[in-house]
Amino acid sequence: MQRMAAADAASYWMSERIPNDQFLLYCFAAPSISLDECARRLLARARHVDDLCLRVHDVPATADRPYWVSAEPTSDQVRVDTTTRTWSSSLVAVGELVADQLVPSRAAWRLHLFGPVTDLPTGEGESVTGVVVVLQISHTLGDGRRASQIARDLFTAPHDDERRLGAFGVPGPIREVGTLALGMLRFPGEFVRTIRRGIQVSRVGGQANPGTPGYPLTRLNRNPGPRRLLRVIVLERERLTAAGSPVTVAVLTAISQALPRYLGEDCTRLGVELTVGRSERSEARNNFRNVGIDLHVEVDDSAARARLIRGEIDAARAANADPARVAQRRVSEVTPAILAWWGIRAFDLDTRPETVTGVTVVSSVDRGAADFDLDGGEILFTTGFPALSPVQGLTHGVHGIGDRVAVSVTTSPEIMPDVDRYVELLRAALA
Repeated sequence: MQRMAAADAASYWMSERIPNDQFLLYCFAAPSISLDECARRLLARARHVDDLCLRVHDVPATADRPYWVSAEPTSDQVRVDTTTRTWSSSLVAVGELVADQLVPSRAAWRLHLFGPVTDLPTGEGESVTGVVVVLQISHTLGDGRRASQIARDLFTAPHDDERRLGAFGVPGPIREVGTLALGMLRFPGEFVRTIRRGIQVSRVGGQANPGTPGYPLTRLNRNPGPRRLLRVIVLERERLTAAGSPVTVAVLTAISQALPRYLGEDCTRLGVELTVGRSERSEARNNFRNVGIDLHVEVDDSAARARLIRGEIDAARAANADPARVAQRRVSEVTPAILAWWGIRAFDLDTRPETVTGVTVVSSVDRGAADFDLDGGEILFTTGFPALSPVQGLTHGVHGIGDRVAVSVTTSPEIMPDVDRYVELLRAALA
């Protein structure tokens, strides 16, 4: 058993209020074996991936943070759909998966295989027939970078039938009593340290870098409801980086052009909420923070705008070392579980704020080299779909593997019934 880090416990508890499962989609050319056999091999591979052999144990009365306990992958965690689909209809199917969120105390991940899928885009103006594999994974198990590594480990692990878990761990009743007792013993010390570190925060004072102020709400910043619309644009990496900007900066610059045109409003200030990974090592599986990045729509020259956006990202990364931010993280690391849980449960999700960190969310992850396949089917591209929230009805994913980058758009009919109009504006801006 391993006790969760504070950031991971917060992600777990928040998922009960705002669903945040990650959906990592990988497109492969047609494999050399049947889809059912691919599924059998993937289940066998999962037993060799440590992170896929875990589930959550909840401590009674939330007396402590949850624990990670061993759980052997089971056949019902791998689901196969052999219906012949188009790429568009497979995105509809993936969108429907959002309604069936994981319960990490039962299973922290699930795998979905669709095939054959026709009209898969390649970014080169042609399409192929292949297979779509979606790893649905609890955000508690890892942020975008760690989840991507888990997926890579899954696809590259051996597919023998050796069972990794030789022991069943601590019996349930003993685990319940033991973790409850440990949590109660921890509470006094954590409470005192929380007070001490809170005093340190007050001594540090205001943040040296307060960050970008919030942005006025747009019609995108409403509750999206339960349904999802997914779209994906696949590009060659060199198309995005030809002007000298990194992939993330290039995509943000394109969004800064497409979004005002779509909204058709007097958008004098627009910003995005960007997920930025922390560089320092951490025991937390979720080692990132969300920052506001101004899109500088007041600047007409796209090259100048890109330079300003890049400067915003660099400043946001540097601000992670701000003494006040460091002190605040140290408080969160020792806050007693019951107090942290109560704070999350008390968070008001019904009242719309006056401003948002960004009018849309962007998550950008490089998933590495295209050096693995699915039983003979080469990897074509990968994408993902950042979760929506009560005040975020539009999110973007930027995911690269090898020479291809996919830019995803996630929204709902309640927010963007004409999503294809926005996608065409974004496609034109990316071009």
